[in-house]
Amino acid sequence: MPVPNLNQPAQTHAPTNRPQKAPQKRKKRRRLRKSALIVITLIAVALSALAYFGYKKLNPLSMHSTTYIAQYQEPFDAKANLKGVFLDSNDKVSFEGSVDTNSISTSECAYIYKGRRYPFTVQVRDTKGPELEVQDVKVDTNHNVTPQDFLVSCSDPSNYTLRIDGDDPNGAPGNYTISVTARDDFDNTTTKKAKLERYEDTKAPDIEDFSEKLTMKQGFDYPSSSLVVKDDHDENPVLEVDTSMLNTSEPGDYPVILTTRDISGNEQSYTQTVTVEADPDFGKKICYLTFDDGPSATTEDILRILRDMNAQATFFVTGTNPEYNGLMKEIVDDGHTIALHTYSHDYDSIYASEEAYFDDLQKISDLVKSETGVETKVIRFPGGSSNLVSSANEGIMTRLVDEVQKKGYAYFDWNADSTDATGIDVDPSQLVESATASIGEDKVVLLMHDSPTKSTTADALPAIIQAYRDAGYEFRGLTTDTPPVHHNVNN
Repeated sequence: MPVPNLNQPAQTHAPTNRPQKAPQKRKKRRRLRKSALIVITLIAVALSALAYFGYKKLNPLSMHSTTYIAQYQEPFDAKANLKGVFLDSNDKVSFEGSVDTNSISTSECAYIYKGRRYPFTVQVRDTKGPELEVQDVKVDTNHNVTPQDFLVSCSDPSNYTLRIDGDDPNGAPGNYTISVTARDDFDNTTTKKAKLERYEDTKAPDIEDFSEKLTMKQGFDYPSSSLVVKDDHDENPVLEVDTSMLNTSEPGDYPVILTTRDISGNEQSYTQTVTVEADPDFGKKICYLTFDDGPSATTEDILRILRDMNAQATFFVTGTNPEYNGLMKEIVDDGHTIALHTYSHDYDSIYASEEAYFDDLQKISDLVKSETGVETKVIRFPGGSSNLVSSANEGIMTRLVDEVQKKGYAYFDWNADSTDATGIDVDPSQLVESATASIGEDKVVLLMHDSPTKSTTADALPAIIQAYRDAGYEFRGLTTDTPPVHHNVNN
């Protein structure tokens, strides 16, 4: 009997082959469940769509809210709360109600669509903080900053208050971040950030090119407008001029005390010795005949009369009558002062800016130089320094009167008026009466005009000259050394 080999693996027998039906049935059941789920989902979606469509058909108009907030003092948009109309235009919806956004109020309103009312409430409320714009600030350590220092603009329909936070209570030097908060009457706030730089300022302003000695002619005013003060921090330092010990009517040496002061309180004083020189014309009665707007067709008549009566005058010329430019040479040759008035005599363009004024002034200066060889520094502002025709450019005359003097020009207004500018060819007797009304003044600067529409000025001129001469007056042309006659600047 053979012995079995125990090291060999036991033999197994394969099961009998049977049909594999169970997996196929499971797959089929899964497919059926999936199909059923899709059908159910589609039915649910269709039912939801039908329900939504039915609801919207019953309630076609929708709003954002049943309580709408309208902004105080802003225009009210009646359709602002309307979200839409189902399958229709918003234009078919009308608004019912009255809303006044100028007051805090509550109004009952409604939208009307196809005869149906959709009520809602409109509450007028202020929900916005003030519109606030701020700027960075640079100040010295002594300056107590306020919200106004940082404020560029702030606006709100109601009243508002301003508050700042972040400054050092002791005002120490350094850089700080400041919060500027604007709060309105309804407790709406707006906060903006700004930078604050504090510096320590211990230096007083200086007078540029200061001279300890100044010489001026008898009868002139102290030239304080020519002094320029500069400070390392303050853009507008103060200059105080003490001329209480100066007597410009008597030759001699006099002290003038000048004090500069900046916004930090730093100040220094200068003492200047002013020498008043004797003027042989001081105390004399002098009439300065002045003619604006020429040369013109009337110029030759005026020159003839002045020649015949041995009287000097001043002509403030323009460039508006180029056919008569050749008469400028005759004015100079006759010994009169030729002076600058304007090239264009167009007030709007001349006073549009400082640059426009000086461009025009240079143009007439160049014309006079080319016609006569004379480079004159005597000028008269169109309309005078007191004019209001320049008011469209605020402050321009204040700036110009300073600038022209810094550039070396001497400007002259007038203290007597012939009134020939009040009309065309004013009656000569009226001109004589007006022009001689200032007889008695020591220095008379008489305004007249040289133009085709002022021909009666030439007719009145002999009587005017004779009246002043009989009263003891001499006739001179204006120069840069003539004591100036200035109006009060109104702009």
